[in-house]
Amino acid sequence: MNIVDLVKDQLTSQVLGSLGSLVGTNEAQTKAATAAAVPAMLGGLAKLAGTSQGAGQLASALGGLDLGMLGNLAGVLGGSNASKMADKGGSLLGTLFGNSATSMIVETLASFLGIKGGIARSMLSYLAPVVLGTVAKQLTSSGKSIDAAGIQSLFSDQSRNIQSALPAGLSLGDFGSIAKAVTSATSGGASHSSHASHGHVERKPESSGFPSWLPWLALPLIALGAFLLMNKDKGAKPVDKGAVVVNQTEMMKKKMAESQKSGEALAEKAAAQGAQAVKATTDAVSAAVEKASDAIDLTAFGGDMTGLFGKLTDSFKGITDVPSAEAAVPGLKDLAGILEGYKATADKLPAAGKATVKEMVGTNLGTLQPIIDTVLAIPGVGDILRPIVEPMLKTLSAFGL
Repeated sequence: MNIVDLVKDQLTSQVLGSLGSLVGTNEAQTKAATAAAVPAMLGGLAKLAGTSQGAGQLASALGGLDLGMLGNLAGVLGGSNASKMADKGGSLLGTLFGNSATSMIVETLASFLGIKGGIARSMLSYLAPVVLGTVAKQLTSSGKSIDAAGIQSLFSDQSRNIQSALPAGLSLGDFGSIAKAVTSATSGGASHSSHASHGHVERKPESSGFPSWLPWLALPLIALGAFLLMNKDKGAKPVDKGAVVVNQTEMMKKKMAESQKSGEALAEKAAAQGAQAVKATTDAVSAAVEKASDAIDLTAFGGDMTGLFGKLTDSFKGITDVPSAEAAVPGLKDLAGILEGYKATADKLPAAGKATVKEMVGTNLGTLQPIIDTVLAIPGVGDILRPIVEPMLKTLSAFGL
């Protein structure tokens, strides 16, 4: 018995055709994607089953599956319940792996296959119930219980089959620190498994997408803005630009040090972005001092942009099918109008201010784009939303230019 082959046996040519239509891939792309995604997902499950807590969490998820759908995959994927299957798969991925490990798998597969991250995520969402259902079916048919011990025994027996099924050039080692991410997910996910029943899984709230460290970078601007406002009407003496920059930079360093002590350590990529944002913020402070009388309130503008990204994220996360996409159109059009107004304001900023806004928009757009790609990949939704979304993305990309 080879668990990889058992899953692939479920993926008939008819099933692959329906799957390709749903995610937007041709026949060759669909075959290549499933050939990589199936062993990759099984490898992630094997790592999850490597701990008793992870195996227990996996057992809870398997116990809530409808194994009957394995006998009619072509009908499910070709019918009105396809979106429910994808929603179920997405919930399972988030509950079992956590957002971090799931993103590692999605990004690695997308890069390896040369497809968009949204397509890779949709593919995994449809495949997750198939892979997990096959594991559950194999456990029961072989006389093993769907519990932690049975799951650990199965994946121990299948480790070599899973590893050898990975396409040339792709290995589980390519997923970086997935083992650590999965372990972290299981340690914080016990509460999730206790709420899983009858196919419903309570998911952790996702973050807003706005980096938690960025508000500290705005402290120099906030303090400087307050100082200029108080002194403008009093006829105060000219500001010592050098002293302001030094004092606010020290304040920023102090706050970041406190943040680090409380456990909010920045990842390497975030640190690099933070360094760039610090430089841009310092430049903006200098520009604000020189033109305090007519400068746009950059701090307030940054808050407005943050709110806009939050509304966009909430809007797209609420879209799961054609009816919800149609219902979201009026709100998205309103946000598009607001965005155009913000773009006009950003165009009036001095060079240093534009650089700051460009950095902020780029960071948040990098988080929002995968969400948009996933939504547009839903059958029928792309035709409804692209006329609105594509101009918005073009406008966002032009900020600071």
